Amino acid sequence: MYADRKGPEDAIGSRSDVIQREGENLGISNRPSLLDFFSFSSAKTNQNLDFILDLGICSQNEPLFSPKRDKNSKSGGDARLFFGLSEMQGWRPSMEDTHVVMLHLDEGKEVSNTFFAVYDGHSGSYVAKYAEENVHKCLVEEESYKQGQYELAMERAFLRADEDLSILSKSDKSDHSCQYTGCTAIAALVTTDGKIYVANAGDSRSVISVRGRAEPLSHDHKPSHSTERTRIYAAGGYVYDDRVNGRLSLSRAFGDFWYKQNSDLGPEKQIITANPDVIIHEISEEDEFFVIACDGIWDCLSSQVVIDFIRNEVSRGKELAQICEDVCDRCIAPLSTRGEGPRGGDNMTIMIVAILHGRTKEGWYEWVKGGAKTNYEYPVPYF
Repeated sequence: MYADRKGPEDAIGSRSDVIQREGENLGISNRPSLLDFFSFSSAKTNQNLDFILDLGICSQNEPLFSPKRDKNSKSGGDARLFFGLSEMQGWRPSMEDTHVVMLHLDEGKEVSNTFFAVYDGHSGSYVAKYAEENVHKCLVEEESYKQGQYELAMERAFLRADEDLSILSKSDKSDHSCQYTGCTAIAALVTTDGKIYVANAGDSRSVISVRGRAEPLSHDHKPSHSTERTRIYAAGGYVYDDRVNGRLSLSRAFGDFWYKQNSDLGPEKQIITANPDVIIHEISEEDEFFVIACDGIWDCLSSQVVIDFIRNEVSRGKELAQICEDVCDRCIAPLSTRGEGPRGGDNMTIMIVAILHGRTKEGWYEWVKGGAKTNYEYPVPYF
């Protein structure tokens, strides 16, 4: 599998030439040396080894011999919304995704905002589990949240959660330095005044069905995008093979503190940042449901294909959690590949949130079914 692999010095030398040219195109000179690749903190030797392994010198993250198809599925709702979700480990050696559903986010209030989130971990689940437990708590504690400034509150909550994690990781209370482990985050706050605030840091995604038309509620953060690339180089990093410092395929995340060490820059301007983009969507009568999912889904299916599939399955009367399970099953790579291809080998998490508009659950199903029949030939050929 690793025949004819170059040594680290050869690999780094060839990469340096490409990276130097990339930086010069942006007016920045960031030529990595061998020292750059191996200048790690010695405090966490096991994580240092993980980083070296990820350079391609050897590999530790082998896929399973057969995928774990068992699902963790949930459903629930209230008078405004109902949801279904499912997560599946798939080909990965462990499950690194986490999720949050808080139907009643505001304690002590009769009418409350609602919070949904998916956290997609990499190089371990520690950061994703931390985000699962803490991001929504940071949100409701923000003074801007209490004042109804939800966009600002979402931004500050992400950055505060990341800062708190950094402090924790350096303390005696944690065995994790979080230098090379992190998670992407996508969170949707549905407010009582009829708006959806979607905060995204990374390459998970949210999309809404507007009478069958897929409209984005987030934008993927990839190092290949010009704005992300410019920030990465300005902070002293580089992009090689569409990866940050030749390693990460995403450009915003919680954790990954090895990429957040430029003391001359704020947290929003680091090589990797937890600073989210926030999209505000005012709910209209044409909005049927929105989807939140990790890149394990979106690497396999387009936004519109997912929307079409969900509408078709709703028209058949399937429960939302079952539809989520079906999406995971349709994404997973076949046994013949052992999940080693570019698609279908990742952990998978997807949630569907239905917007009732005063309808009952049964009424919502009939409403979507009617629209689905008129918008495309029924039933649709999908995937």
